Amino acid sequence: MLKKLLLTAFLAVGLFASTLTTGSEIPTLKIKDQFEKEHTLDGSIKTIIFSASKDEASVIRDVINAKGKAEFLTSNSVAYVADITAMPSLITKFFAMPKMKKYEFPILFIDEENKDIFPVKEEMISVISVENGKVTDIKYVKTAEELTALF
Repeated sequence: MLKKLLLTAFLAVGLFASTLTTGSEIPTLKIKDQFEKEHTLDGSIKTIIFSASKDEASVIRDVINAKGKAEFLTSNSVAYVADITAMPSLITKFFAMPKMKKYEFPILFIDEENKDIFPVKEEMISVISVENGKVTDIKYVKTAEELTALF
């Protein structure tokens, strides 16, 4: 009985942690931003911009600021999601978070449990297009010009 229960638990975790691909359904995730405000990431989002490094985050920040900050994200149903799980917790708490709290738009931070859901290419920004709760396209861009061209 215990073996069946453990097997079921491992399978459920494995299914949930699958990386998004074209045709995948967007799972409903509760994710906090830099202000500790909880957001729901679900199929109502049209685009997810995902970064896994500081360089990518800088490009995204510049584009969002140039496009109109939080209003750009809201009016286009865009969620900006960042993976900062590799950052040491003291750096995050005392340096990164205070800096990010100055930004006038939400940055949703994934945790260890959910970080493998988002597709990643090294040194690239992932732009995930969603329609009716399903991934319709995944693009990888590097520059502000490339990211801007998608909007």
